[in-house]
Amino acid sequence: MLFVLISLTLACQNSSTEAPDDLLSESQMAQILSEIHLAEARVTKLNRVSQDSNTLIYKHLEKRIFQKYKVDTAAYSKSYTYYSSNPEQLADIYKQVTAELERRKKLTDTISVAKATTPVQPLKPADSSKTGKKKLTARIKTAVDSSHANKNKLPARLKNLKK
Repeated sequence: MLFVLISLTLACQNSSTEAPDDLLSESQMAQILSEIHLAEARVTKLNRVSQDSNTLIYKHLEKRIFQKYKVDTAAYSKSYTYYSSNPEQLADIYKQVTAELERRKKLTDTISVAKATTPVQPLKPADSSKTGKKKLTARIKTAVDSSHANKNKLPARLKNLKK
C-alpha cells in the first residue's frame, strides 16, 4: 500500500513536459485564447437548442481563428497541453487574455454609449417644396394617362378578330 502511495505521489510531481518544437509564444497563445473565448461566447449567445448546431458553428469559428493566426490545430493543442502543465506560465497567459477581453469590453461599451447619446435625426422628405409635389403629381398623371392610352390600343391581330 505504501509503495502505491509513493508511486502516485512521484507521478503527480513529475508533470514537467518538454516544450514542443512548434510551441506558440505566450503572447500568441493569449491572442488565440482570447478569440476562442469570444467565439464560445458568441455561440452561447446564439442560444441554439441543438448542441450539434452549436458545435458546428463553434468549429467553423475556431477554424477561422486558426487561419487568422496561421496556426494548425496540432500546434495549438500541443502548446495548450504544454502551458497547462506549467501553471505559472498558463496564469501569465490568462492575465493577458483577461486584459485583452477587458480592453475589448471597454471599447464595445464606449461605442454603445456613443450610439446611445447620439441624437437620432428624423428623416426628412426628399423634396417637400411645392415644386417637388407638382413634379411628382405630373409624373403620376403622365403614367396614368399613358396606361389609359395603351388600354384603348389593341394589337393588330386582335383588331382583325373583332371584324
